[in-house]
Amino acid sequence: MNCIDSHLHLDSWTFPCISEASAQLQQQLAAANIEKGIILHLLIQPWSISDVAQVIAKHSRLEAFVNVHPDDKDAFSIMNKAIKEQGFCGIKLHPRLQKLDMTSASLIELCRHAASLNVPVLLDAFPDGTGLMQGFNPLHYAKLAKECPQTRFIWAHMGGHHVLDMMMLAKRLENVYFDCSYSLLYFRGSSVPQNMVYAMNSMRFERVFYGSDYPDRNIKTSLNESVALLKSLQVNDEQLEKLLYTNFKSFMQW
Repeated sequence: MNCIDSHLHLDSWTFPCISEASAQLQQQLAAANIEKGIILHLLIQPWSISDVAQVIAKHSRLEAFVNVHPDDKDAFSIMNKAIKEQGFCGIKLHPRLQKLDMTSASLIELCRHAASLNVPVLLDAFPDGTGLMQGFNPLHYAKLAKECPQTRFIWAHMGGHHVLDMMMLAKRLENVYFDCSYSLLYFRGSSVPQNMVYAMNSMRFERVFYGSDYPDRNIKTSLNESVALLKSLQVNDEQLEKLLYTNFKSFMQW
C-alpha cells in the first residue's frame, strides 16, 4: 500500500550532524516503502533553515515545512525565502514549544501570509501536561482558522484526547485538516484511538493524514503498528489508502 508520512522530525538526539540524521531518515523511509516524508523543521534544534534546505535538495524522499516565530521581525522574509528559494512546502508552528499567543495579531498575519504563498500551516495540537497548563483550548485553534479562511491548517496529532472537540470544530471549518501522528499509538489501551477513528469516519476519511512523528518511534514499526490498530478498529483498505496516501497527496497537489 502506498504511503506518505506527513509528520517527521530529524533526530537531533542521536545524530549531532544533520547529514547523518537525514541519511538515517531517508534510509528508514525507503525500508518502510514510504514514498515521501515531511520534515518539520524546529527552531529549537541545532540546524538552520539553510541546513534543512540542503537536506531536502539532496534526498528524493524528503520535503519540509519551515518553523518560524510570529514575533520575529523578519518572519515574512524568512517565509518568502524558504518557500520561494529554499524548497520548503509549508509552515510549522508549535504553540507549546514556542509559547505562542493563539489570538495575537502577529500570528494571524503570519498565517494569512502563508495563504498568500499558497502553502499550509501545521499547528502542533497535542495537549500534554505542559500544554494544558499553558491553557490549551480547542477554541483558540478554531478562532485562528476563522480569522484566516484562506489558509489551510493542519491540526497535528488530531488534538490528542480532545479529538472529538477538534473534530466537531473542523466540521464547521473547511480549511482545517488533521494528522493522526503520535496520538494514535500513544493512547493505545484507552478510548482515544476509537474516538479518533470515530472522528475519521464522521469526516468520511477526508481531511485526515497519516504521520509517524519520528524519531519518537521507528518509521516502519510505527507504520505497521498504526495499520494493525486501525484495522482492528474496522478501518478498511479503501479508507486506509486515503489516510496513508491519497488525502495528503491531493492536499499538497503532488
